[in-house]
Amino acid sequence: MMIMRKILVLTCFLSTLTVLDAQDFNLGQDKNRETVSWTFASEKTGDSEFELSFKAKISAGFYMYGLEKTEGPLPLEFTFEPSGDYELIGEMIPDKKSKEKFDEAFEVNVKYYEGTVTFKQKAKISAAKVNIKGIVSYQACSSEQCIPGDSEFSFNLEGAVSESKTKPDSKLDSKPETRPAVKSAVAGKDSSLPGFFILAFFMGLLGVLTPCVFPMIPMTVSFFMSGSGKRAVVATKGLIFGLSITLIYTLIGLIVALTQNEAFATVLSSHWIPNLLFFILFVAFALSFFGLFEITLPSGLANRADRQADKGGYLASFFLAVTLAVVSFSCTGPFVGTLLVQSARGGIALEPVLGMFGFGTGLSLPFIVFAFLPSLMKKLPKSGGWLNSVKVVFAFVIAGMSLKFLDIVDNYFTLNIITRDAVIAVWTVLAIFIGLYLLGKIKLPHDSDLKHVGIFRMLLAIASFSFAFYLLPGLFGAPLSAVSAFMPAQEKQVFSLISGNSAPVPSVAAMNTDNLCGTPRYSDFLTLPKGISGYFDLKEGLACAKEKNRPVFLDFKGHNCGNCKKMEKGIFLDKRIIDILNEKFTVIGLYTDDKTELPESEHITASNGRILKTVGAVNLNYEAETYGLNAQPYFVITDADGKALTDGLGYETDADKFLQWLQTGLELFNKERKNE
Repeated sequence: MMIMRKILVLTCFLSTLTVLDAQDFNLGQDKNRETVSWTFASEKTGDSEFELSFKAKISAGFYMYGLEKTEGPLPLEFTFEPSGDYELIGEMIPDKKSKEKFDEAFEVNVKYYEGTVTFKQKAKISAAKVNIKGIVSYQACSSEQCIPGDSEFSFNLEGAVSESKTKPDSKLDSKPETRPAVKSAVAGKDSSLPGFFILAFFMGLLGVLTPCVFPMIPMTVSFFMSGSGKRAVVATKGLIFGLSITLIYTLIGLIVALTQNEAFATVLSSHWIPNLLFFILFVAFALSFFGLFEITLPSGLANRADRQADKGGYLASFFLAVTLAVVSFSCTGPFVGTLLVQSARGGIALEPVLGMFGFGTGLSLPFIVFAFLPSLMKKLPKSGGWLNSVKVVFAFVIAGMSLKFLDIVDNYFTLNIITRDAVIAVWTVLAIFIGLYLLGKIKLPHDSDLKHVGIFRMLLAIASFSFAFYLLPGLFGAPLSAVSAFMPAQEKQVFSLISGNSAPVPSVAAMNTDNLCGTPRYSDFLTLPKGISGYFDLKEGLACAKEKNRPVFLDFKGHNCGNCKKMEKGIFLDKRIIDILNEKFTVIGLYTDDKTELPESEHITASNGRILKTVGAVNLNYEAETYGLNAQPYFVITDADGKALTDGLGYETDADKFLQWLQTGLELFNKERKNE
């Protein structure tokens, strides 16, 4: 369930200097400004055992992403240097829950921290004196910029309490080269529990409308009324029955919660094997709902529960609930499976329990109501073909949902087969089919004859056709924000045609390369905004700019920069901006978080003595040393020698202002060229 986007609150207690700096971001900012300061301490908790403490103080107006790895921003990560003198025990545990929001740039839910948060990790040493060292890397963002950083930590453990302060925050370069390390498990946990409960509750109510459950309502209420016809007895049996159903499903959720850990949640959310299995399972349920075959639990289980129910009494109500849970599995299985998968992905132990409690409550509520008010049963519609119609509609919906799991498999292997266009096309067809089915234009083998279309059917058909028409613009690049969280990212759109000032976005093969001097280095895996061609290596781009006699547009960006992606989906779709950059500038995109190893001859030594060996580390160091900041996005217009012609520009959503800034830079370049 998509979490509503929370608004970041700007700090109101700022010094005059900070206010002036915030008002004119284009003037740059202090490269040594700390967004996150770290303090490290250790405490002895037992014989050879210690608790390591990592305290982060996040600057006002900024937030730091949590430990959860997603397809979105750079997560918080603690990397320990390997050593045989110690071992980490358990998981990294924060002292408070993370917050959560839907990130429109990455189109995923992200978790983050504000203010102060402390992470604790248990460790056991096997020597008299042990030094535990490592690096904590993170990404801190505000409403305008994102700043990656890392800090080294060191604990000298000698069997007594020790404490160490953070070294200067080394944000001038990104995380060093990949090396063998012991990584702490993720631990931040938070979610919109009330919203998840409501979702589960309504899924339980929908489960009542399936052919496996709905016909059992009158049968079950008749069972309650057998023997003593007293209303109190009937109500008590109904209440026991309803609570038993809720208990059964809650126990299922409890089992999942007890067996769940963070590695399990990470595997579910990103690994291809479980997601391929989920895809196959959902397709199997969809085919079963279409009537191709029936999925059931072993009949012996249902028979044993049914025999216990036949004995009567209050205890029989419990066994009747067990019978219902077993025989209705073929219809409720997809709902239960969806909830359990979603809760496991959320990474919070309470979600499976709460989700199954909500589902059981929704499923049992109608039975309890009719037990208390049996006269209402006369108003129930009779079981019939409409129940099978409900089942078939569910089949279409489940088939559409299955593509989400297949998309994760596609991302894992970078196949780019499950594109955004393909998913939208399938969803559109499925929505149209639902509408046609509801109107009786499509008939399956198990369907009854539809003599007329009822009002409710007609309204559902209208809603289904309307959804199909809503999806159609997405085939041409429209963002479809209402459902974007459930489909592949915008970057997986093969074809995009935006009206107005926005240009048709060509494929890479059709890209205009007149402003290039050859095939750009790293162009096989690094990208610029769609429709714009350029370079990803500073020296290569400057050389081409000198050859073409053009100004340079420097774009400091990152794979995990949310605001960079927002601009790529916003003003960088403007045809005027695409044209001026392709026709008048040499564009150089400098990724500050790319971990591609450079040849040894291209390694550099930063001012803090650190040897930088990756593309991102070198680019981030260049931004910090040259322009005095390490935030992304950040844009600079220079000449072919790298000399800045204008003040830098940060996050900007106004296309006209951005275009004016480009034109000003172009005018200054032409003026400089005339004066030479």
